[in-house]
Amino acid sequence: MNIGILQGIGTVLAMVAFIGVCVWAWSSKNKQRFDEAAQLPFMDDDLGADDLDAEDSAKESLDNESPLTSKSKDSQKDQGRQDHE
Repeated sequence: MNIGILQGIGTVLAMVAFIGVCVWAWSSKNKQRFDEAAQLPFMDDDLGADDLDAEDSAKESLDNESPLTSKSKDSQKDQGRQDHE
């Protein structure tokens, strides 16, 4: 078997796999499942006020780091720089 035959077999296998995926995607059995999945991005548009407050408080807590935490992060960065020199 030479390399040309192996490449031909690989091409045929790839084409069969592609056609199989196309048939699976366009089959009528999967239509309802795909239609439901297509609507998923639109389902969480109505966030409640509680959800928004929780998100805002989480962002504020990340913004307001203590000076001790930021100093330890800076020292870790400096330590990493020293290791790579």
